[in-house]
Amino acid sequence: MKLRQRTKNLLLAGGIGAVVVGLIATGILFFMYQHLEKSEEEQIKQYEKELGELKAWAKEQERGYVVNVEVPPGTQLTAEMLEEVLLPEKTTAENILTFEDAIGKYAKVHLTPKTLVTGSVVFEEEVTPKDLRSAEYNFIILPSKLKKDEFIDIRIQFPNGNDYVLLSKKKVKDLNEDVVHVEMKESEILTMSSAIVDAYLENAIIYALAYVDPYIQEPSIVTYPLKENVLQLITSSPNIINVAESELRSRGRSILEGNLQAMSEEEKMKYSANVEEMKLENSFTGPASDETSEPLTQEEVFSSPLE
Repeated sequence: MKLRQRTKNLLLAGGIGAVVVGLIATGILFFMYQHLEKSEEEQIKQYEKELGELKAWAKEQERGYVVNVEVPPGTQLTAEMLEEVLLPEKTTAENILTFEDAIGKYAKVHLTPKTLVTGSVVFEEEVTPKDLRSAEYNFIILPSKLKKDEFIDIRIQFPNGNDYVLLSKKKVKDLNEDVVHVEMKESEILTMSSAIVDAYLENAIIYALAYVDPYIQEPSIVTYPLKENVLQLITSSPNIINVAESELRSRGRSILEGNLQAMSEEEKMKYSANVEEMKLENSFTGPASDETSEPLTQEEVFSSPLE
């Protein structure tokens, strides 16, 4: 009987102990939960604070755009070529362009990826004037290595050595043998017409010079003075321009033939070999327009290597 009572007491004490342990454990868990919850709230608040500070910092930073591809000179910028970047205040460049300002501009120089787009590395083509016209000339002495899309000055040189700029920084829209195509405004057409007649009357030559770095170099200043008597002659005899152009072509041919006659037989043979080599190279680059050999410009004859 006494053993049973003792067992009951032990069981009761054990139960009370278990309850006490359970309460303590529950309290500890509750305390830990509250601590973790409070710590999590503090972390969230800290993150939110840091995020706010980061957003505020980002708003204060200068924004710009860099190119993400290679952009050759003269290439027009498109949206796909640009990428937004944040610029530290101490390294901010001047004339940084916005996205809207950068789109449609043309590269002045070769732009490598990550190059910042500023006003100094791009340019904008002028609005097409209403009086812009396409013109072609086949009497201008052209540089032997001139190519389509290059820029040239067209000049006139008189026998006494006086030299004037007729047209400044004109883009070669097309080039076919010795025929050059350029776009000209009405005032430029008048200047060119006057120069043609002037060259005819004064035995002058009209020639072209190419720009070395056209997207960096400024246009030359037009220096040719229009002569009143020439303008009056054009007005009274409109056909004089055609006559003058024909005469200039004839003079060019005479100069060409004179240079050919002055060449020795050995020089002619070397020159012919160079021409045949050029034809052979061209046969691998594409079909010729016809089977006959294409005539060379005067400048090509003068500057062809004879060594």
